[in-house]
Amino acid sequence: MSSKRRTPKRLCLCLASLGILPLAQVSLADEPAVGAVRDAGTLPTTTVKATRTNEANTSYDTPLANTATKIPVPLRDIPQSVNVVPHAVIQDQSALSLNDALRNVPGVSASLGDAQRDQVTIRGFSSINDQYVDGLRDDSLYYRDLSNIDRIEVLKGPAAVLYGRGSAGGIINRVTKKPQATTFAEVGTLFGTEGQKRGEIDLNTSIHDDAVRARLTGAIEDSSGFRDGYFLRRQAIAPSFQFNFSTDTKLTLQFDYLHDKRIADQGVPSYHGRPVDVPIETRYGSANAADGNVESTIKSATGIFDHRFNDRWSFHSAVRTYEYTLGRNNYTTVKSVTDGPVPTVTLNVNQRNRNDRGTLWQNEVTQKAETFGIQHTLLYGIELGYQDKTDRVSGLAKNTVYNLFDPTLVVLPTVPASATPTNYGRTHNETYAAYAQDLIRFSPQWTLLAGFRYEALRQSRDDLTPKNQDIARTDKPFSPRVGIIYHPVEPLSLYASYSRSFQPIADSFTYYANSSALAPQETTNYEIGAKYDLPIGASITAALFDMKQTNLTGVDPATLLAVPIGTQRTRGLELSMAGEVAPHWQVMASYAYLDGQLENPLDKSGGGVNDNQPALTPRHSGSLWIKRDLPNGFYVAGGVRAEGARYASQYNVTTLPGYMTVDLGAGYRSKHLDVTLTVQNLLDRTYYVSAHGGAENYNMPGAPLTALVGVRYKI
Repeated sequence: MSSKRRTPKRLCLCLASLGILPLAQVSLADEPAVGAVRDAGTLPTTTVKATRTNEANTSYDTPLANTATKIPVPLRDIPQSVNVVPHAVIQDQSALSLNDALRNVPGVSASLGDAQRDQVTIRGFSSINDQYVDGLRDDSLYYRDLSNIDRIEVLKGPAAVLYGRGSAGGIINRVTKKPQATTFAEVGTLFGTEGQKRGEIDLNTSIHDDAVRARLTGAIEDSSGFRDGYFLRRQAIAPSFQFNFSTDTKLTLQFDYLHDKRIADQGVPSYHGRPVDVPIETRYGSANAADGNVESTIKSATGIFDHRFNDRWSFHSAVRTYEYTLGRNNYTTVKSVTDGPVPTVTLNVNQRNRNDRGTLWQNEVTQKAETFGIQHTLLYGIELGYQDKTDRVSGLAKNTVYNLFDPTLVVLPTVPASATPTNYGRTHNETYAAYAQDLIRFSPQWTLLAGFRYEALRQSRDDLTPKNQDIARTDKPFSPRVGIIYHPVEPLSLYASYSRSFQPIADSFTYYANSSALAPQETTNYEIGAKYDLPIGASITAALFDMKQTNLTGVDPATLLAVPIGTQRTRGLELSMAGEVAPHWQVMASYAYLDGQLENPLDKSGGGVNDNQPALTPRHSGSLWIKRDLPNGFYVAGGVRAEGARYASQYNVTTLPGYMTVDLGAGYRSKHLDVTLTVQNLLDRTYYVSAHGGAENYNMPGAPLTALVGVRYKI
């Protein structure tokens, strides 16, 4: 439900203090930072051909990224896997969601996310808390919009050295659109054969000899879909302003508002180890789809300041404050599936409300130095922040029984506001962290990246149920990373790295009375790889990795307390290619081999999971998208996406069959007009794109044959 509260005064003070406390965040979304202060100066030269103006950048290659190091570094000089989905790919594929865009990234598989949020698994590990925007934590549980996104960077493996808790499989960082030096305006619409209707704007201006820039992006959507009763109503707006005080100093203010309301659809149940064989539009819920909806609102404000003192020293700092509300209203959960002459499914009705607010503040200094002929790019950082999160869950004891194969929907009862909550608590997190990193170039052939983070993470939970079982815990983890890069020849790099991260049990509202006694989960990653830049403008990467997470927890059914149950391990290979492989030919390709295993001999939570495969972790997966530019602004494109069989949960009871879909695209681009046609699932295959990840009976079918037409007018 929509929030009616205003941003707290204590949060607004952070923005009001801009004149006293410099606030900044360097982003490569639009251009290098002021005076190139955040460049990796001493690294091998990389030519960046792309520019960000109202003339669309159509390249699939992104040679620089800053998510992995907080400084813009050529991808081939990062000793860890980084995949970038540029804006050109998002547009050419008509991607309407974060999950749509992430299909291009190896080792990423979609999760249902309780029908309320973006969620994927990365290398077999859940990424529920690993969302970032411009390098700042954005872990509220909602569906993001792409109208204000320039590109998406995915850093694989633990990233706690710079980002703190979480990041077992990796992090997803959305880089936003920033104000530009040129003036332009763009209006776009998109329509689809399954009822998609969406409009977008992107307006930019520059005044007073580029002393002030302003940009406004936004979207409005009112769509239906292939699932019975599906609807999506969304409004997004994001104004931003940049004040260029000098060539060395700039201030950027960004604001973001998103309201999203959609059906709370959790797919189809499981039957005999597979998703039940019913038409893909079949929905199990209330006859009135609007009764069971997900409604979320998020508002945020970010202040950014960047200053270069000289060629060796620069400073930047960023503060982000946000508020988030969620109402997951009268959604259904599966109590049981019963076999027999007429198989049935029994549903319960639940209600969930969340409220989050917080402020995150990062301050960083970059130094360039040289000692005994060895060149250093050093980063020193401090991060402070707090988050308050309230979660309330209630339900009805009444059961509704449907024919599993032919449900006749009825209007389900509404959960009253007075219902006694089964889970109700308020979590408070405080972060105090210091980190340092050194990018050391010993010679043109050898580079070392080393860093560490030390922090104090204070967590407390006020239990608001009658049990009143409050918990509190403070962790002080040390998170290291070290990687070495060798350049046998200029375009090629070979690397090896080690990194470690941690994840407290209470971070996702996971609540047990003994949570404060359980150590955080710890993930370590060993990785070797190779990266090669093709001269024409493409990059190829390969990585072998071994990731292990310890201190996994389960629930002892005898005591209903959390207990340690063992470890999860994933070994694998990832391959990717992005960019121009021949004149007028663009490619975005990926492949992942994942060998995941749960080693949980102590698990007593029902059935056991020892030696099982992690949820939503296909052994083989991959994607290919090829685009051919034609004369006079036309282009054609096509590709495939494939995943092997996956299990819906760690219990390995329900199998989502492997699948492959075929997509086609075509379009026309000119100075003032873009037209895009995308045909998805050309062969109209039936497949299952996601599942819950921790339960059997929530399996989401993929969309059938769908055509999307987009038109953008630019001035």
